[in-house]
Amino acid sequence: MNKIFIKNLFILCLLILFTNSVLFSAGNFDQVDKEAPDFKLETLNGPDSVTLSSLRGHVVLIDFWASWCPPCAKSLPLLAKLEQKYKNLAIVTINIDDEKENARQFLHKLNVDLTVVYDADKKVVSAYNVPELPSAYLIDQYGKIRLVHSAYNEEQVKKLEFTIRGLLDIK
Repeated sequence: MNKIFIKNLFILCLLILFTNSVLFSAGNFDQVDKEAPDFKLETLNGPDSVTLSSLRGHVVLIDFWASWCPPCAKSLPLLAKLEQKYKNLAIVTINIDDEKENARQFLHKLNVDLTVVYDADKKVVSAYNVPELPSAYLIDQYGKIRLVHSAYNEEQVKKLEFTIRGLLDIK
């Protein structure tokens, strides 16, 4: 085989590996453009509840998190800033801890002001097929999932904010 062919084959393999790692790190693409599963969950401090269907007409960001998740400690303050920045964005964070008190203490330590609901029986996290924590689902005004991202890194945050701005029609 000639050296140019081998070099091109090597570059092609690297491109394929890079593309797959980017695709798989960005979340569950099979959910994008599908209807977001509705839910009704009590707020962490009860007795109020939140339903996704009641937020229809708004751009909604749902974020799944737990107190034992170190990246969640980075993402939750960022979500609070996004909610302050974009007044037409509804953010609902869904805690999946086994004990509510762990979540309360975690939030107290972070000192963030967010809408937090509690998925006690883990039905909502299961319905969304959450791959890892934190995972965010950006839902448009019509109830369709437009972006899924998992874990926490700066590039994904930039993409998330860019998509939020597009859905809110902010130039």
